[in-house]
Amino acid sequence: MSYTFKLCWVVGVAAALAAGCAGERSIADPNTPADTSSGPTQPQPQPTPTGGFYASPSGSSAGDGSVTKPWDLTTAFAGGSGRIQAGDTVWMRGGTYRGDFRTALAGTQGRPIVFRQYPGERATIDGTLRADGADIVFWGFEVMRSAPSGMLPGLESRGARQKFINMIVHDAAQQGITFWDEAVDAEVYGNIVYNNGTHGNQDHGIYVHNMTGTKLVMDNVFFDNKSYGVHVYAQHEDAPQRNVHLIGNVSFNNGSISDFRAKSNILVGGLDVPDEGMQVIDNMLYYSGKDGENMRIGYQASNHDVLVRGNTVWGGATALVFGQWQKATVQNNLIGGSADMVSLLNVPGSFTWGGNNYYRDAGAQAWRTQAGSALPLVQWKSTTGLGASDQAPATTPGTTKVFVRPNKYEQGRAMVVVYNWGSQSSVDVNLAGVLRSGQQYEVRNVQDWFGRPVASGTFNGSTISLPMSGVNPPMPIGRSTATPPKTGPNFDTFVVVAK
Repeated sequence: MSYTFKLCWVVGVAAALAAGCAGERSIADPNTPADTSSGPTQPQPQPTPTGGFYASPSGSSAGDGSVTKPWDLTTAFAGGSGRIQAGDTVWMRGGTYRGDFRTALAGTQGRPIVFRQYPGERATIDGTLRADGADIVFWGFEVMRSAPSGMLPGLESRGARQKFINMIVHDAAQQGITFWDEAVDAEVYGNIVYNNGTHGNQDHGIYVHNMTGTKLVMDNVFFDNKSYGVHVYAQHEDAPQRNVHLIGNVSFNNGSISDFRAKSNILVGGLDVPDEGMQVIDNMLYYSGKDGENMRIGYQASNHDVLVRGNTVWGGATALVFGQWQKATVQNNLIGGSADMVSLLNVPGSFTWGGNNYYRDAGAQAWRTQAGSALPLVQWKSTTGLGASDQAPATTPGTTKVFVRPNKYEQGRAMVVVYNWGSQSSVDVNLAGVLRSGQQYEVRNVQDWFGRPVASGTFNGSTISLPMSGVNPPMPIGRSTATPPKTGPNFDTFVVVAK
């Protein structure tokens, strides 16, 4: 197993996190077989907001952090005059907190400090948030910029064991999230990140560096960011990069709001800084057309090892650009919908490559060698020595594929991803492992998160129906850009939330 998770019934937010509800992780050798399910098998109970402290847009530094006398957010991020201690939770009441915030507040290992949106309310930072302290958790609130300008990201992570959970991050001036070296053993989980970036090709959904420990980027949604969705990249003065694990993320149409040629849903690889211990497992990628490199694993630096397994990669000018690795395992990926299936940068003898399904005419010259030659699949196999068990079974899968990934931090929450190859007007989704019979729920399209739910009701214990007509994606705020494409009815991503 690459990742295993356990169910915890613990009262209190920080207590639940400390008890290990975030999951017990066992990191496998990236060049040995792994269980590609890699997702949580059980959802977690949602804690109730009892106890803790409170912050509010109408709060003040003179408050005491109580529900009737809340702090302003600056005071809370400064520690509430020493009152906030390791293991405490600060509930952010609904409303808009304006400003560029920074906190050095830190919990202790096993007893994080938690800042969380109060249930049923919408708390929004209109500005930015930088976190420098270790063992702190940010959960459920929105970070955006109503007038994006300058060079600041939406979220900046620079502390060990930080967690960013189920947040909405959009319309930052630069990256949505920067996840830097100092954030050792940190986690970005379940966030929805879109429309970030106002200038050059440095504007991504998330920009990741890692030298020590393991960074986990899991079950997030990145779409319509200005250049790349996920950018695991380093250059020049940066140290070698290690152990970034991209698991179960959805990344689609990144670069669609710009005219840059440099665009990709996922990039792992640096200019002149080597990578090792990288994992790219069970991610779901989509481009509406044939523009962009959908998934690029390797850039110019000579890297050590990577595992790429169980990903669904659909669309783009090239579905998979791959190379510059000494060792690599590329197995059981579904690749299709693009002009080119694979473009190789190099083929060392220690590649393990097989079990991949390409949805393309096997006779098309859609597989490129390291020399740049475009070949049919059979000839590409014989020329490269790769992919003896790879197949091209059809030009398009015959049936619609639905992925359901239960949220490991909130019971009754799950991400649902639909590749509508069967051209259905609606799809039935089995949520028996997510919702309890009789539980109230609603389902939101991630491209219209603050709009009306696309479905709601009382769960009957089996399936619910979701429409595939699609929605118009959100236009970037405060600047003029290209209009991002509508993904429905061909592809869509939803989040189920228990009420």
